[in-house]
Amino acid sequence: MKINTKSKNFKIILFSVIGLVVLGAVVLVLSLTAPGDESKNPEETTAVTEDPALKLKPENMGEIKSIYVENSQGSYTVNISEKDGEKVYSLKGLEDLDQGIFSSTLFGTLEKNLTDMTARSVVEENPADLAQYGLDKPLAKAAVTYENGTFSVMVGNTVTSGSANYLMIEGNNTVYSYYTHSLDPVMTYDTMSFVNTSVIPTITESEDARITKITLKRRDWDEPLILEALPDLPEDSTSIQVFGYTFTSPYNVYMDLTKGADYLGALSGLSAEKAVVLNPTEDDYKEYGLLDPFCQVDELVGDTIYRLYIGNAITEEVKDEETGVTNTKTVGYYGYSNKTPYAIFRFSADSLIWTSMEVNAFMSKQFLMPYIYDLDVFSYKDKESEFSIKVEGDAKDNTIYLNGEETDAANFRAFYQYVVSCRGEELYTDDARGELLAEYTFAYDDDREPNTISLYSSEDRTVIIAVDGKNIFKTKWNYETRLEENAKALLEGGEVIENY
Repeated sequence: MKINTKSKNFKIILFSVIGLVVLGAVVLVLSLTAPGDESKNPEETTAVTEDPALKLKPENMGEIKSIYVENSQGSYTVNISEKDGEKVYSLKGLEDLDQGIFSSTLFGTLEKNLTDMTARSVVEENPADLAQYGLDKPLAKAAVTYENGTFSVMVGNTVTSGSANYLMIEGNNTVYSYYTHSLDPVMTYDTMSFVNTSVIPTITESEDARITKITLKRRDWDEPLILEALPDLPEDSTSIQVFGYTFTSPYNVYMDLTKGADYLGALSGLSAEKAVVLNPTEDDYKEYGLLDPFCQVDELVGDTIYRLYIGNAITEEVKDEETGVTNTKTVGYYGYSNKTPYAIFRFSADSLIWTSMEVNAFMSKQFLMPYIYDLDVFSYKDKESEFSIKVEGDAKDNTIYLNGEETDAANFRAFYQYVVSCRGEELYTDDARGELLAEYTFAYDDDREPNTISLYSSEDRTVIIAVDGKNIFKTKWNYETRLEENAKALLEGGEVIENY
C-alpha cells in the first residue's frame, strides 16, 4: 500500500528484533558415591584440582598421531597431523572428502578432553570388583596414540549424582570419577557427529542483495506459497511504502508486518541436529524421502538461490501419562540444502517452520491496498450500483472520471479509502459461500495483472471475502452494507462515510 504524504521519499524497512536472553549462573553440586549399597562403597577422596593424584595427563610421549574411540555408536579414528604449523584432523576412511565439511573445533575438544585430564575424585584404588563401576564392560573406550606410546581410558557407569562417570586409565589400577560433559565425545559421538551442521549460511541482505522471492512447495498443498518483494518506490515518489512483501500464490495478500520477519529469517543460519549420510547416493535420497521431497523451500537473495529439501518425518511414540493413550509425534525430518549436497541431515521439527505451518500463517489481514494513483481503472458493482472510475495523473496533478465524466476527486478518494480499509476479521479458506453481494476490480497502470475482490454472504451473518476467486477472509456484515450505501452516494453526489 502507498499512502500519500507531502514529504519527499520515505521507506519503511522492517527489522527483526532479536530479544536478549540473559543467562544466570548455575552452581553444580556433585555428590559422588559408588553404586549400590552406600555402606559398602569405598570413600572418595576430596577433589582438589592441584592434587597430583588427580592429574591423568600422560608423561611427554611426543606428538599425537591419532585418537581411537569405541562406544555404543560404533568406533572411529581421528588422525592428527600438521601442515604449515597448523594441526590437521581427518577421520580414518573419510580422508578423500573435503575436510571443510568437518568441525575442527569438535576435533580439538576431543583431543583436549583426552590429553589434559584432571579427575573429579579418586573413588577406589586396586578395586576387587570392577563390575560395580561398570568397568568390566566399559560403556566407552578411547586410545590416544603418540609418537612414543599409547594413553588409553575406559569409561564406566554414571555415578549417583549423574554428573560424572567412573573411569580407569590403562596401566593404572585406580578408579576415578570424571566429569560426564567432558566425556561426551567419547561416549556418544560417531563419525557423523564431527560433520558441520550449518546447512544454510547466515543470509546478510544489502541494497544489491535482498530477499526478492520465497517459494514454498509442499506435497500436501495444491499450489505453492509464493512471497515476493514489492518494487521500490521511484526516487521522486511522495508516498510511503508500508508493506515490503506480498504473497502472490495461492492468494494475493500482503505479508503480515509483525509475523513476517519470522518467515523472512527462517532459512538464514539454519542448522541441523546431525548428519546421517555422507556422499549420498540415489538410493539414500529415496530411503530418506528426498527424491520426491515433502517440502522444498527456495529463497532468492540477489542472484543467489538458497534451496532446502525436506524429506521423511522422524517420529516417536509418546504416551499421555493421564490418559494412557500413546500417540505418534513428529520430532524431526531428514533433509539437505543446495549449499550442503555432500550430506543428508537430521533436523529437529521445531527448526522447520515450513513443515507444519498453515498456508495463511504469515498473511496480513489488511489485503490489497493499492495506491490510488497506481490505478488505471477501478470497476465496481453490487445489486443496485455499477460504475467505472478512470484515474489519470498522480498525487500532485490528477483527474478522476466517473463513467467517462469528470467527477469530484475528493469524493472518490473518500470512497476509495473506505474500500481499502476493509480488514479480514478471520481467515476463511473453505469453498462454501453464499450469494455474490458486491465486487470490485483494481486494474493498474503498469504491467501487473488486475485483482478482483468479491464479497459473498455467509450463514453466520458475516461477509466472505474472495481475492481473485479464492475465499480467504470473513469480515463484518456492516462493511458490505455501508459499501453499498457509499457506492450509491458516490453516484448521486452524496456524502461518503469512511467507517463502518
